[in-house]
Amino acid sequence: MGLLGSLVVIILTSIVGIVWYFVHLIAQGFTVQYKDEQDFVSDQLRGLLGVDDIQPSSYRPTVEPQYLSGIVDLIETSISGLWLAQFLYMILLLFLFFLVVDIWFIEYPFSFMFNAIIGAMTVMLFSYYVTTTNSKSLTRALIQSQFSKEESFGYMYQCGFAIVSLLFSLLFGMYVLMYYFNVAVWGGDLKKGEYEKVSILMIGFLMGMILGGFIYREGISMMCRSLKTASFGLIRADLNLSVGNNNISQLTRLAYMVSQQAGNAIVNYLDTGFVLVFLCCAISQIVINSPEILDSKNKSAFIMGPIYLICIGYLGSIICYFLKTMCTDQETGSFAALNVRWQVIIAALISFIIHVSFPFSFLIDKFTLKGENTKDIDFESKSTMNACWCYLLGLIFNVLHISLFEWYTSHGCPNVRNMGLATSDRILPMNLIYSNYLGDLFSAIPAILMFLLISIVYSIEGFAGLLFAASGYISLFIIYGVIFFIGCNSSDSYKLTCFAHFISDVQGKIFQIYWEAKNYMVFLKATNAGTTFLISIGIIGAQLYQYPTALNSLFIHNEGFLGLFIGFSLMFVCRGINIWGIINVAKSYFIFQPSDEAEGKLNYLKDIRIIEFTKFKYTHSMLYVAYNILFITIMILMFGSILGHAGSVAIMIGASIATFLIQYTGLIKGTTLENSRVYNEIQDNRKDHHYLMYVSGDTYACATEESNACPLIPYLIYVFCLLISCQKHFAKAEK
Repeated sequence: MGLLGSLVVIILTSIVGIVWYFVHLIAQGFTVQYKDEQDFVSDQLRGLLGVDDIQPSSYRPTVEPQYLSGIVDLIETSISGLWLAQFLYMILLLFLFFLVVDIWFIEYPFSFMFNAIIGAMTVMLFSYYVTTTNSKSLTRALIQSQFSKEESFGYMYQCGFAIVSLLFSLLFGMYVLMYYFNVAVWGGDLKKGEYEKVSILMIGFLMGMILGGFIYREGISMMCRSLKTASFGLIRADLNLSVGNNNISQLTRLAYMVSQQAGNAIVNYLDTGFVLVFLCCAISQIVINSPEILDSKNKSAFIMGPIYLICIGYLGSIICYFLKTMCTDQETGSFAALNVRWQVIIAALISFIIHVSFPFSFLIDKFTLKGENTKDIDFESKSTMNACWCYLLGLIFNVLHISLFEWYTSHGCPNVRNMGLATSDRILPMNLIYSNYLGDLFSAIPAILMFLLISIVYSIEGFAGLLFAASGYISLFIIYGVIFFIGCNSSDSYKLTCFAHFISDVQGKIFQIYWEAKNYMVFLKATNAGTTFLISIGIIGAQLYQYPTALNSLFIHNEGFLGLFIGFSLMFVCRGINIWGIINVAKSYFIFQPSDEAEGKLNYLKDIRIIEFTKFKYTHSMLYVAYNILFITIMILMFGSILGHAGSVAIMIGASIATFLIQYTGLIKGTTLENSRVYNEIQDNRKDHHYLMYVSGDTYACATEESNACPLIPYLIYVFCLLISCQKHFAKAEK
């Protein structure tokens, strides 16, 4: 299939994905403007609330549907109310980036900034729709649960599939649009010089996405982690989250629900989008060094290769959509787990079939990769067949990785269960020490497998093979994204059933889905982490082709050693600033705890304090995000100018290794602690002396998993974008 065929597939699939999302909105009534949304939700929820199951000490209005719909409305309003502040922060950040970095360090400042603005607006648009869909689906999932677990699970699957459809359609559609726009305006004859400019401008599009992500992803992330950390102590010290509990203030409960709603889906979905576009930009960077590709009429089809394969995979995943509940509702409690596993198996088989049926037919048969002074770094020619093997290896190793991560962190693993059960006989710090031990131990095998994959694909296809392997590694992201949404939505819905007393049957169905799906949320996080590392190594190879020395001689000079140390240190300092920010924002949370509060009164929800409180905490969180951006930008520009191109490549290597190690250990430690708490909270909740462990475990899990691991993906990509876009300035400074 040539350029025209692959382009038609990409365009049609993007249209299908966007149409699928909006059809889902229309079908669920999300676009209908009811005269009173609360009345509509109240009518739908009326049958889910039961008076007989209410505790005698609870205040009567807590069971009213109107009261519950008021809670949901406040949660949604407090999140969507940040839109104006986020937009203004994004404009300010883009303007400062233009003044400080773009004009002085980038060779094409105005065209680069234009692409960055489009990238930031794309992230803004996606974030808006995800927030809307996620909030509205909170009560709809509960409404479906009154029929069966299958209905509720199927509804969550539909929402997740619609959001993932919007994700890849919007991001890939805009990427393809901007690529051909840049080619038409600045590409010329697409010789090496012109194409190098186009590739830098596409880095500008990704840079804009990252800058927008700092506002719509990182600001929300830090706010939610701080609210979650601060409220854990108050919530977990008394498991009764309901409104009738006078030990927990209303503001605490609402802030906790806001952190649950806003802090999960948007963060990890945007990470997936960043990684996908990062992969596309890496392909553009590496083809600069291949004369055969640049001279071919099929070069654009080569560059669109990852997008083409993912689009074909999306069309194949529609089969998974119609098989979303292969296993019927079972009393054994394994209904959701069996369906999730079958989804992964079917998606992997579909990806394999697609790979065999469309074996990179749009690629060039043979190509070489050369450096600036015609020095070959990869001496052998690359072939299409080798690229196919690299893609397949990436797919296989991804399935192995996610299986290991799921087992090592699930509450089905004996070590995870025992970590919580043993705390009654040990001092409190032993729980944290044990989690560190498990994190370091369990992250060793996935890390070894990752380095084994890198070694194999490099021996087959060189640095280009790493990018083909990354395409296969992330090829199942559509299904992982759907599974992640099921985990998020079931978790949030279950918290809502605790907030307002639902009848036990409804609460039990939601909890069973949440109990099983929670184990599989790590699929998407682990895939994002592994794919980022593969792409990072591949794009480092693309930079090495521009440097007249091979990799094994890079660290002979002082610039290489110093750059490696700086890149390694940058990621650890970035992690430290995140934790510092969360601690400070969480500490100030308690200032807002009211001293005399009338709990459970209906008119309390007319109060707008939660909305104002959320805006204040978001602004406070953005201050620490600004610290991180400022620190990384100054360090990269300063040391890049001093160390030159060789030092810049070394900074990339150090940052990649540090991020990889932090992410793998952080994900395992945090998820292990959280799932251990969930297991013991349910299975052993009669032992009051365990509550102290729950509090510390949850807080530590929040800091370890989310604050350490997740934020490093956008910061790492930001480092790479900054170094690549400023590389000509750094090379001039070196000379």
